[in-house]
Amino acid sequence: MGELAESVGISSSAVSQHLRVLREARLVMVRPQGTRRLYSLDPRGLGDARDYLEQFWASALAAYAAAVSEARIQSP
Repeated sequence: MGELAESVGISSSAVSQHLRVLREARLVMVRPQGTRRLYSLDPRGLGDARDYLEQFWASALAAYAAAVSEARIQSP
C-alpha cells in the first residue's frame, strides 16, 4: 500500500480507507498473498454500477442530439 500511497501522494491510511470503501461497495476484491493484499476489480459491483448508469444513457444521448441539432440551427 505504501507504493500506491507514494504514487498518488496520500498517506497509507488514506489509501486503506479508500480501498475499504471500494470493497464495501463491491467495486474491488482483495485476496491476501503472504504479507501483501492484492486488489482487483469486482465484476459484481461493476455490473451493478453499469446497470445503474445505463438508466441515464437514453436521456443523455437525447440531450446530446438536441444540443447538436440546436448548434446546427444557430451556426451560419
